[in-house]
Amino acid sequence: MIIKDKFKLINNVSNITNIPKNTLSANQIEENSPRHVFTFLTLKQRSIKHFAKDTIYKFISDKNARENLKIVNLDQYPLSGTYNKATRNMVVNLKPFDVEEVANLSPNDLYAAVLYSYAFSKLVTGKVKIQPIYARSIVNFLTSLMVRVFGKEYGLTETYAGSIPKLKFLLACYIYAAFFGAPINESLLRKASSVAPFMYKEYKDQILKYDFTDITQFLKALSDMKVMPGIKVYGFTAKIFRFFKIDMLAAFEDMSRFLSVILASSVTGSTMIPSFIAKYNEKEYKNILELTKKILR
Repeated sequence: MIIKDKFKLINNVSNITNIPKNTLSANQIEENSPRHVFTFLTLKQRSIKHFAKDTIYKFISDKNARENLKIVNLDQYPLSGTYNKATRNMVVNLKPFDVEEVANLSPNDLYAAVLYSYAFSKLVTGKVKIQPIYARSIVNFLTSLMVRVFGKEYGLTETYAGSIPKLKFLLACYIYAAFFGAPINESLLRKASSVAPFMYKEYKDQILKYDFTDITQFLKALSDMKVMPGIKVYGFTAKIFRFFKIDMLAAFEDMSRFLSVILASSVTGSTMIPSFIAKYNEKEYKNILELTKKILR
């Protein structure tokens, strides 16, 4: 599993932060201490119904363990959570929620944000490793999502079904390379075709010119190969942001973000990640959600 350093779709924002302890502390107020998180979520626990509830409540109930959680307001950081390498803390950022204190969040949003950061921290610190065997479900899910979001605009409908296998194949190339570190060679194309059957040989030389570790190159491939002709980074970014908010943009670039987003989206009543993303491909969403449960063991 590859952990991205920065996000091309979000102005080169860092994936893992490296904020000095004093600076991180300066962005944290007493009302957002781990104890306040524990108190608030304990008072509201009846409103939270989620399969990871026991794990998260066990974590916030442990006085020592919960000190690793920092709730901060980072004005220049747009994502809802991160892992801070300098202090080895999991971080929830209140800035995207436009509140200053945890008490101003809904209990479901706070729970989802803690869950998101908890899972993300486990993934980026190597406590949980994800194998390429799960690429198929990720490709299938993202193919369904992209067809639903961009289908009318780019003719990705049943009438033009011939474009969908090519979309799925290029997406498989991207997921294997960007999420799992597969080298960009003919072996990558064979792996992609096992997930997305597509007669790639006549396009082989063209396909291998793209750096599929880079989402901007993936989008260029979609445009050049007439799957989504004329698609630009800005247009893709704007539409994903409008549909799903900013954390989903990071999910398109990084495996650890993707799994954390899927996990957070399963929290009923949270506005952090729209729960309707499950409907784009319910079967594969459930498969990916089962994978996220491994993070919580």
